Amino acid sequence: MSLALQDLLTPADVAAANALTRRWLASRTEVPSAASGLGIWPLLAMLATGAVADTERELLEALGLDADRAAALPQALLDGARTSPALRVALGVWAGPSIVLDPDWAAALPPQTLGSLTGDNAADKTALDAWASANTGGIIEEMPVDLDAPAPIELLLASALLVRTKWRTQFEENTYAPFTTGPWAGRGTLLTASYDEDVLRIGEDATVLTVRGDGDIDVLLGLGREDLAPHAVLDALIDAVDPAWGRSATGLAPGEQAIGVQVSEYQGTAPQTGPEIGATTVAFDVHEELDLTEDAAALGLVAASDEQRARFDRLAARPLYVSQARQSCTSRFSATGFEAAAVTAIGMALAGFIPRFEHRHVRHTVTFDRPFAYVAVHRPTGLVLVAGWVSDPALA
Repeated sequence: MSLALQDLLTPADVAAANALTRRWLASRTEVPSAASGLGIWPLLAMLATGAVADTERELLEALGLDADRAAALPQALLDGARTSPALRVALGVWAGPSIVLDPDWAAALPPQTLGSLTGDNAADKTALDAWASANTGGIIEEMPVDLDAPAPIELLLASALLVRTKWRTQFEENTYAPFTTGPWAGRGTLLTASYDEDVLRIGEDATVLTVRGDGDIDVLLGLGREDLAPHAVLDALIDAVDPAWGRSATGLAPGEQAIGVQVSEYQGTAPQTGPEIGATTVAFDVHEELDLTEDAAALGLVAASDEQRARFDRLAARPLYVSQARQSCTSRFSATGFEAAAVTAIGMALAGFIPRFEHRHVRHTVTFDRPFAYVAVHRPTGLVLVAGWVSDPALA
């Protein structure tokens, strides 16, 4: 019998992965509309397993794991994802003809992970794009890597993530009655739903609605105070992955308010038997192309991406460094469900080539009628899968 993701990842693993997501997104000048720290996490673990000295220490610190746990992580994540009805994870490693991988490092890779780069960039791109598309249900059609860069890619590590769930309680869609006030007045596809369970929590800085999927995925929507920066709203929302965060909005009395929440009374024909929660939000369809070399400090890639300092002695016979690190991520929230996909690629070049860029930069009724944050969470573990900031609704 296959073990579930919550059996294969410890609470410390989940805390480490979520901490990486939090630190990475906080380091960026703007919060991306769609991003997956989980897509980066196993790739950093694979790099750390092949690294030594400062390169290894920096990667392990970013991972929040020790060397033994980093080595076991990729297989644990793949095995656990196979038991989830709404989550798919794939990992791939492709080596060029001039690379001789360390036998121990290669042997530790999950089965069917290792492939080859032929050196024919057109043919390799076709194969890599097909892998990205096949493992994301066609949502991400291209591998986010430049095979024609000045420093040729000799080794490529990639992950693919696919999240798909249908809402337990579907929204009603209304394209004819958009918001009448606020920054989204007259725009977007309005979604409304009613819940008879306690899915709305409030805190000092944010209000959080938990939209439950029919598998093991929840999507949390977080509306912050109007004076709060997007980074702070997302930070509060990641805190709210813990069910103990905040307090139930059902504790508000008629006439009381919280962020985005109003409480009203009406006369019904039967006694109230449980919570009555109304929600209004917008559909969104967002995509980001992220250059992860801009986030080298947050991701533990400073030494790894330095041609002179990178040490991957336990990975390959010839010296390599991280020359490219990119992610493509898409999230779609509709009346019927949520889907998200991310492909993350880390390209490694032989030391001796000069990269194009040398300077790295570290840089009870609730209404979501202005920009808000969201995270998709694996419910049994609390593992954050995808997160982002919705600045504009999907156009009708």
